[in-house]
Amino acid sequence: SGQPNLGQSRAHGSTATLAMAFARLAMTWAAAQAVVPFNRPFQVVRPTPDHTSMVPVTEGLGLLSQHEGQIALVSVVGPYHSGKSFLLNSLIQDTQAFTVGKKTSPETMGIWMCRTNLTAADGSEVWLMDSEGFFGPGIDEGYDAKVFTVATLVGAHVVYNTVKVIDQQAVGLLEMLIQRAQLFRTRNAATENAQAPDFLSTEGFPPMTWVVEDFVQELPERFRAEGATGWLRTYLEGSVAKGQISESGDHELQEGVSKKSNVQKAFQDVRVHTLFLPATGRDQLRDLSRLGWNELTDEFRTEIGDLRRHLLSDLQARQSGGKATNGQALARALQFIVRGLQQGMFHELPSLWRTWASQVASISLSDAEAWFASLTGRIDMKEQPVPVAQFNDRLDEAREAATKFYRSLLRDFEVRPDVGELRRRMEVHLSERLLPRYHERIRRMVAELTADAKDIFATALEKQDLPMHPGKLQEGMTEFAEAAKKKFASNLTNFAFIGSGRTLSAMAGASSVVQMPAFNPDPALQLGTDLRTMLAARTLENERAVQHLLKQAVAAADEAVARELRTVSGDTAIATNHANLGGAASVSVPLLSRGKIASLRSLAETRCWRAFEDRLAPHAWVKTVSHYKASRALVQAEYLEARIAAFEAQNSHRLKAYFSSALDRALAAYMSNRSAIAMPAAEADVEADHAQLASWAQEVLIGSVKDLTDTQSFVEARQRFAVAMRDGLQQAKEKNVEVWKAYSDEATRCAVAANRAREQQCGLFCLYNSVPWAHQATSRRHLSDCLAKNTFGSRMSPTLRDHVFDAWYKKDVGYDVQRVRFRFYSIVTTSLALAVGIWWRCRRQDPVIWDQGTYYQPQHYSQMPRSYSSGQVGPSYSGLQARAAAAAAACGPTPQQVQQNRFGTVWRGGA
Repeated sequence: SGQPNLGQSRAHGSTATLAMAFARLAMTWAAAQAVVPFNRPFQVVRPTPDHTSMVPVTEGLGLLSQHEGQIALVSVVGPYHSGKSFLLNSLIQDTQAFTVGKKTSPETMGIWMCRTNLTAADGSEVWLMDSEGFFGPGIDEGYDAKVFTVATLVGAHVVYNTVKVIDQQAVGLLEMLIQRAQLFRTRNAATENAQAPDFLSTEGFPPMTWVVEDFVQELPERFRAEGATGWLRTYLEGSVAKGQISESGDHELQEGVSKKSNVQKAFQDVRVHTLFLPATGRDQLRDLSRLGWNELTDEFRTEIGDLRRHLLSDLQARQSGGKATNGQALARALQFIVRGLQQGMFHELPSLWRTWASQVASISLSDAEAWFASLTGRIDMKEQPVPVAQFNDRLDEAREAATKFYRSLLRDFEVRPDVGELRRRMEVHLSERLLPRYHERIRRMVAELTADAKDIFATALEKQDLPMHPGKLQEGMTEFAEAAKKKFASNLTNFAFIGSGRTLSAMAGASSVVQMPAFNPDPALQLGTDLRTMLAARTLENERAVQHLLKQAVAAADEAVARELRTVSGDTAIATNHANLGGAASVSVPLLSRGKIASLRSLAETRCWRAFEDRLAPHAWVKTVSHYKASRALVQAEYLEARIAAFEAQNSHRLKAYFSSALDRALAAYMSNRSAIAMPAAEADVEADHAQLASWAQEVLIGSVKDLTDTQSFVEARQRFAVAMRDGLQQAKEKNVEVWKAYSDEATRCAVAANRAREQQCGLFCLYNSVPWAHQATSRRHLSDCLAKNTFGSRMSPTLRDHVFDAWYKKDVGYDVQRVRFRFYSIVTTSLALAVGIWWRCRRQDPVIWDQGTYYQPQHYSQMPRSYSSGQVGPSYSGLQARAAAAAAACGPTPQQVQQNRFGTVWRGGA
């Protein structure tokens, strides 16, 4: 029974182990996918339970290592409750970022980091590091030194934060922390550990700023110019005076010893910055996290701004492996430092003898390096650089000579020659000094060769006479450019030959082979591009010359057309007078008919193309270029057609003016003789006299323009003349009717009297007084009877009588006509209104509602108007039903018709 339990426990154990593995994998993946937020601190190092050492926080370091951007870290250290966290909050103007303690016990434990949106001087992101305060209750001073060491070694700028004042005790404590940090860095730098970050091998610590918070005192007069930094310097100089005591025991400073303190020696730059109280109320100072940035004192915010500008002015990310540190480098450095602090053991420092031996070897290396530099300085001394193969030969000789010299220097010493280091130094000298100078000379030589090739090509281009055939220019000069490019590339290839027996793929540790510098782009390709650009520019010039030639041909064609138009317009065709056209002077202006215009067009076109082709005759190839057709089209549209069209427009304008004047003269003659028509007369006589007068006026119009009858202006003038004649005939007929009406005045008065008598005999609603058509027919009969009795009326034809009646009915009887029309419209309107009222009355009858063969009225119709006593018989339901059926039969459809309606069974009577 025990074995199954054991297997079950093992199964549970393996399942739990697998679950933990998956949980760790999930946490690792989540950390990899995380993005570090702004202004959200996270812990990277926390203290051990006994508060004697530190352990890294895996989650925080994992989050830090995911940040690939450059980081410039500002670390803040100082005694606990000195305002470090609030100072960091103030720098980012967010009082809720880091937790601010309001109790007497420390709030921040270990080391925390926070990403900000500030930017350092080198473009790196600025991150803030908050550390646990020094001198906490029950905390060993060794732990404080470890916190200071971590913050100092990884920070790009260290801020040491205190409160109120700077005194000698604070300076002494800071120097003690600095000495311990230097010792840790020195021991780690002395160990041959490949994982050691570059921070530990860097001489000196980053810049430091001593911030004194809650500073309200006034500085002495002697520190006014230098500020608070001079105040600190007095304490630093005091510590130097105490430390530098001569061997005789007196307190005089030893000569030749630097007067800098340990603080000034350790840090690159030391400054002091004071801050005023952030708030003045006790409750506010007790818990500053409740205050917003704008609620802090103006002095404090101003001084915080000055401090931030000072920190960011020269802040740069620390270097790791020759590159600016990123999140991964900082995480690796923190892990290494914390691991070293946890171990507590380091390799021993090198001995004095080993140091002296190293110095001897170093001096020998330096002498050999100097000899190598002297030999290589004579390799390339001519005006033009030596070829690459010759340079490599002389360089190999210098390497061999320097190596022999180095071995001879160490021959009498028990020191193993470090030939590899010498080769490295020679390679460094080659890559940093000799090779850049040699490559620069090669670049100048290549630039000179390129310029010479371009000058030769430019001379060849200048020899080409323009304009010329574009194809020949492109073909010939392209071949010339390719030949120049090949020659240049061949010379450059011969110069770049590294020498026989040498390869660029040398083994590790072997001496490098000098080769041509890297050109971007390749010189031969660049030369080809430049030559093509020069050819393109010359081609553009040739294109402009061709266009100029075509422009000259176009100008010649335009001049030929203009000259021909001037010649033709000088011919005397028909002379007109500008005074008749509205001009002030009498000048003879030619007028051309349509036939002459066509002849002019043909002649001008012939002369135009002859001048165009004659100008291009010396350059027969120009007909093959693309602009030739465009130029011909331009001449055809803009010069030939446009000029002839303008000439035709001017001629048409003159023709219109001339025919307008001729038409005015003909119409004037017609108007002056129209009174000769005898009236009153028969309509046929009036028409015959008018036709004779119109024929005579037309002869006046056509007689002076016989050669211009084919023009559009003549057609228009003739049409206007015909319209005037039709209007004149109509006016003559109307005048004849008026004359007849005047001569028949007695008959018209007779007709008016007959109308009055008929109006009095007829009643109010008779047709004569109420219907316009009856009134007009009766009036026509009255006038016809009166004309038959009149002497002049009996001579009128029936048609003429109708015309006289129309004139008389519109003018003399117009008032009676309007009265009859008004009465007619009034009767019609009243009748329509009565019909609509009757229809509306029928439509407003009460509805009858049918329901499956029975009908009934609404409830207010079925109620009895009064109650009946016994013996009295009221209206029965059947009587009501009968009346409703009668109403439905008179005003609406039957119930069967209602049931056939597909929209419902309700019908409103009469609707």
